Amino acid sequence: MSSIIILKNIEDYSPELTISHFIKTAERADMYCFYITTKLDKDGHFYSAEGTLSEVDEITFKHIEDEENIRYVTFDINRAREVLYDSFTWLTEDKNYFWAADIENINHEYEFIFRFVIEYFKENSKDYLWFDDADWYYSASDILKLNQMPYNPEWCCKKIV
Repeated sequence: MSSIIILKNIEDYSPELTISHFIKTAERADMYCFYITTKLDKDGHFYSAEGTLSEVDEITFKHIEDEENIRYVTFDINRAREVLYDSFTWLTEDKNYFWAADIENINHEYEFIFRFVIEYFKENSKDYLWFDDADWYYSASDILKLNQMPYNPEWCCKKIV
């Protein structure tokens, strides 16, 4: 697995709101969200954003000499574009879902990112989670069902529910 993709409905999508959801979700998951940088297009509209989710705060992160000793991931948030309509109908059968955000550099920290995913889907019940090399996905209700079960490290390799 190389990254976790969050699929959102393009019709009511707001990248700024998605950034806000990531920040609030990190707090609820007992994580820190920082290094958020936003890029704008030539007309001043949102183009993309990226950031870091970590088990330590930004100041601590800056001063750690060996990043391999802490758990962190990076994320990207994308803008919605008309050409993306129905781009995931082959997977979800729901129209108008697109690749809104992805969480990368997971480095086998599946339980760490699972904490974030659980909290995210508690507040984003219309979204889907997809692994970019899978032919299956999790709905928000699937993720919440996973949370009711003992942690299974296979959750990211095969569909459990």
